[in-house]
Amino acid sequence: MMNIKKQVLALLALVAIGFSAQAQTYPFRSVSDINIRKDLANCNDSSIYHTDTVVTVGIVVYDGGLSEVPSGSVGGGYRPFIHIVDTANGGAGTFNGLEVMGIYQDASGSFQAYTQFTNLLAGDIVEIKGYVNSFNNGLQMTTLDANSLTILGSATPPAPVTGLNVGIFNDANRINNIQTGEPYEGRFVEFSGVTVSEVVPFGNGRVSFNVVDASGNKINISDRFIAQKTPSHQAVNPNSPVGVGNPGNFSPPVPGTFYTTLSGIIRHDGNGCAMEGGSRGYELNPFDASHYNIGFAPPFITDVERDPLIPNANQDVDVTAVITDFDGSVDSVAIGWTADPNLTPSQFPVFKMNLAIGSNDEYEYTIPQQPNGTLVRYYIYAEDDAANPSYFPNTPAGQPEPNFDFYFVRDNGLTIPDVQFTFAPNGNSPFVGENVKVRGVVSASARVQDLGYVYIQDPDFTEYAGVALVGNPDLANLYRNQWVEIEGEVEESFGFTRIIVSSVTGLGMTDTIQPIALNPSDSAGKANFGWEKYEGMLVRYENPGGGKLYITDANAGFGDYTVATDPAFNYNNSSLVLAGRQSSSAFSSLYVQLVTDSVYETQDGIMNVGPIETSDTMTMDAVVGLLSYGFSNFRVLPRANDDIIGLNVALQPVTGRPNNVSIEEVSGNLAVQVYPNPAKDFVTVSTEAEANFVVRLFDLNGRAIKSAASQHTHSTELSLQGLAEGVYVLKVTNAEGADVHTAKVIVRK
Repeated sequence: MMNIKKQVLALLALVAIGFSAQAQTYPFRSVSDINIRKDLANCNDSSIYHTDTVVTVGIVVYDGGLSEVPSGSVGGGYRPFIHIVDTANGGAGTFNGLEVMGIYQDASGSFQAYTQFTNLLAGDIVEIKGYVNSFNNGLQMTTLDANSLTILGSATPPAPVTGLNVGIFNDANRINNIQTGEPYEGRFVEFSGVTVSEVVPFGNGRVSFNVVDASGNKINISDRFIAQKTPSHQAVNPNSPVGVGNPGNFSPPVPGTFYTTLSGIIRHDGNGCAMEGGSRGYELNPFDASHYNIGFAPPFITDVERDPLIPNANQDVDVTAVITDFDGSVDSVAIGWTADPNLTPSQFPVFKMNLAIGSNDEYEYTIPQQPNGTLVRYYIYAEDDAANPSYFPNTPAGQPEPNFDFYFVRDNGLTIPDVQFTFAPNGNSPFVGENVKVRGVVSASARVQDLGYVYIQDPDFTEYAGVALVGNPDLANLYRNQWVEIEGEVEESFGFTRIIVSSVTGLGMTDTIQPIALNPSDSAGKANFGWEKYEGMLVRYENPGGGKLYITDANAGFGDYTVATDPAFNYNNSSLVLAGRQSSSAFSSLYVQLVTDSVYETQDGIMNVGPIETSDTMTMDAVVGLLSYGFSNFRVLPRANDDIIGLNVALQPVTGRPNNVSIEEVSGNLAVQVYPNPAKDFVTVSTEAEANFVVRLFDLNGRAIKSAASQHTHSTELSLQGLAEGVYVLKVTNAEGADVHTAKVIVRK
């Protein structure tokens, strides 16, 4: 009976395809057709239909509500996607899987989520209209418009492809093998007998981990689905099983965990060809909790706490941890620690950790007080009744030296360098997730003729001394050179350290931050996170020989351009500069004219100065800005035109930047009205006292996102088009550049 049903459904689907093909002007290409690659033997894995707009039909592999990819550049805040397989043979075979991204551009040019994707069910037979493309060598199809999806029927959801080993996809260094891996890209597959080698948290409640097979071949287990979101991630997909705004529930595995089977969707992040590098290779994305079948696991070390976080010379430090075992019992727990900077971790003296009184899983140890300025390093080791070991911090299986946590003894409290300094190879702060209080001088502000984002820096240090601040409307009140004390939670946003600020206090003092000189062509110096010590600091790209800097790539992609000390230098001997973009993934100034493309005048923010496109004929003496990190690269963010020094093209002079002050702002001293509030499409701002004023709207990260001027009248309207619902901060500035009114505006759609 089931076979008859399948045959009927298949026949109906084929009939529907025939009618649909007659009703549209784009050619039909099967999923298998789209999978025909141009030249795999020579590392070209693009589809022969790359950039073509086509119609295809496939079977949906999983429910659409399981995807979970946040995106600030798409309406709705997320990118829905599905994977489909060819209808031929019920999806069996090779070169027949396809990722379909459900986004499209509306009439205004803005990207919108194709929300119908999230209502699809595994087994749906769908017709999709879209264009064939790729991202980092991953084959994709992207919907063309809001009418790109038709459900034709249903079939049995595809089962995973079994009998595959990791070596088909990647080697031991995770370098991809496209000739054997591409046949399964976009497919639901299952691995057997793999072991967790590393766990890789990367901010916002996201985590991935690497597994190896018996031959040591490695693949990343990534998190495109809600199944692998941890409790600190807040869901954005409206049809997510956990619901918008609610947390995930994935617990990262411990290195050494053995999976009898591990299943998911194969995606490709190319890294094995001459033109590529630095990416993950093939990766596996589980989409259901049943895809993780654990055979055995070492002890699970969680909830590690240190009290106090930063001790003074008179304080002992209590270290506690909750330690459990998935498939047995905890046999022993120890802590290795030292105040001797010359010892390797394997040489640390080791002490027993005891169960806390009345507990069966919380272990504790007290590290005695140490002199001011001492660096203390420590790790925790646990072993279960089957002699399976685990460490905190996570230590990759087979690594000869344990990783370790650390702290400095500070009689005068935590400093910015304490927050930024790390031994971790990925540059992550040791205080991620912790609430901290630090002091610093504002090196970039959200005010006019400035970066638009707030950074502070400790002038007493020359390394690890700067940090970015987000998350509090009071940040918009700060001026450059102002001493402040902030309190908030440390986070890593894709490798970039930030503090989510809960409180801001002006200290009534000013100071000047001098930029640190960096050679943009020092490829050896910035390799292997060598410039991590300058992240968040004010720096100055300059030629150490006193010569010019040259633009070596006028458009390196995504708004970046590169500069170097020699016009003939390539990408590796150049460094990135970014301006003119403010979005969920770009945080640069809108007061810098020099940009890679004039399209940024109105895209990813509205530039406040006219764009001048970069050219490889341009030279300059230096570029000053904040050193940021993202997408595996360091880049400088100049704050305004005067941070580009000695350019051989004239830039608009910087005028009207507010004076540096360290006093509390005067708010509400004028009769200013802001209405309606809450508002939907616009707000009107009016005042009797000012005929020339500027209105600016900030988000809660202190980023200026909208502005309007009164044009010699006593009122003006500020458009709220394109803004998400929420709370924003509105500031009114008079003709002299002084803020005269601040108000909170609620946007409701």
